[in-house]
Amino acid sequence: EEGVTWSHQFYLGSSSLLRRRGVCRLVLVVLSLWPDRVVAPGPPAGSPRVSSDPRADLDSAVLLTRSLLADTRQLAAQMRDKFPADGDHSLDSLPTLAMSAGTLGSLQLPGVLTRLRVDLMSYLRHVQWLRRAGGPSLKTLEPELGALQARLERLLRRLQLLMSRLALPQAAPDQPVIPLGPPASAWGSIRAAHAILGGLHLTLDWAVRGLLLLKTRL
Repeated sequence: EEGVTWSHQFYLGSSSLLRRRGVCRLVLVVLSLWPDRVVAPGPPAGSPRVSSDPRADLDSAVLLTRSLLADTRQLAAQMRDKFPADGDHSLDSLPTLAMSAGTLGSLQLPGVLTRLRVDLMSYLRHVQWLRRAGGPSLKTLEPELGALQARLERLLRRLQLLMSRLALPQAAPDQPVIPLGPPASAWGSIRAAHAILGGLHLTLDWAVRGLLLLKTRL
């Protein structure tokens, strides 16, 4: 009888152990299906990483500026091929070039970033105006103008982020915004496009030089 009792107890203990092992295996299978449930939560997907080195942020701004400069140069060349126009073209509503080669040595980062952002916001408004009021002549360049606007907006966001990380004030434009009326003629819209692309090209070329120089001072 004692042998029977011991055998029964051994059977019950073995069954209990097997059940516990089965439960453990089941738990491991469930956890393997949802591994993120057992890992400490990290930053949400897609959240930007904050750089501790301002030169890295400046590098990113320089790359975007160079890319936009190349796009602007290419689009200006297309304009000259499609709509040849001799002479200088200008618009009173466009910003004047902020700096010259002789002033590069005295540049300071806050002034450069503030002025560059203000000027690029003006050029963004002019590109939007071209897309809206340029007329049939410029419709053939709509894809290129749309891509140019998207890159301008991306660069402006990068500059705003850089200024925020450097605790620089987000300055407003010094000059009042001049309303942009419709071009007087088809030729007027073409001359305006030449002026906008030419001015943007000069501004971006200066910006790349100035930002690279300022990087060495950080």
